Amino acid sequence: MALTEIQKQKFLEISGMKYEGNEMKGQFSTQRAYNDDKWKEHSPWIFTYVIEPDSGNLICELEHRMTNNRIFGWDKDGNDLSTEITEKYFKPHW
Repeated sequence: MALTEIQKQKFLEISGMKYEGNEMKGQFSTQRAYNDDKWKEHSPWIFTYVIEPDSGNLICELEHRMTNNRIFGWDKDGNDLSTEITEKYFKPHW
């Protein structure tokens, strides 16, 4: 299942990295959280993602040891997903 162009754009906007390949889930460190170079001055964020095989929904978590995690999700058209869907994969850390 490939991401749509809008989902690839959302992936880049949050992780600072382009989605390349066909992996349905993954995790990596990024020093470009929110695709912003200012984060290169700080410790990296952990970006984790899941693509639901049936729906094609993209669900992501951006996490840093110094702050609460951020959870995002978009359908194939780029619409935000409900917390009911995103929290199947990632729970807020308060």
